[in-house]
Amino acid sequence: MKKKITPKFILQNLDAIICGVTLTICVILVNANVLFRYFLNNPIKWADEVVTSLFVWTVFMGSAYAHRRHAHLGVDIIVNLVHGKSRQVIEFIVSLLEIAILLLLTYISGQYVCNLIWKRGIIFKIVDGQFQWGTVKLTYTDTLRIPKWITGIAVPLGFGLSFCYSIYFFLRDKLHIIKPKNLEEGGKA
Repeated sequence: MKKKITPKFILQNLDAIICGVTLTICVILVNANVLFRYFLNNPIKWADEVVTSLFVWTVFMGSAYAHRRHAHLGVDIIVNLVHGKSRQVIEFIVSLLEIAILLLLTYISGQYVCNLIWKRGIIFKIVDGQFQWGTVKLTYTDTLRIPKWITGIAVPLGFGLSFCYSIYFFLRDKLHIIKPKNLEEGGKA
């Protein structure tokens, strides 16, 4: 049965779509650059910069997608040794730690993106008791002169999506507040 591609389907699978598109473009660009470099002796100068940026998007969107599908590797040796109520307590604590760590990583990576946007720039300042606007100094990539935050924003987006998925799974599986839906399959959330 063929699935109908609707805006809802695209929005529900946006992490997977972004990951697939960016990875495909990376593979095409890398192969094209190899052909240009070795056969035409004329490499594509901007290809490395674009591939690096797209790879960052692939990694962090792919990580969020893997989180949604429960495809990350886990070490569950201790959890498998324990049964019953103790196991539920350990899984509950691990879920809370996961949420806290993802929230912290989202916050820290958000600060990182802010630093990419404003490199030692001063947004406002107070001079002689008066409020004055300062200058914003954007940081740019070396070759294409694209703002670096376009690459960097993938990091807090990926961690933020994983954080949202963790909250959803916690509310659904541990607290049973949300009625189970098939979010992992994509398209039925």
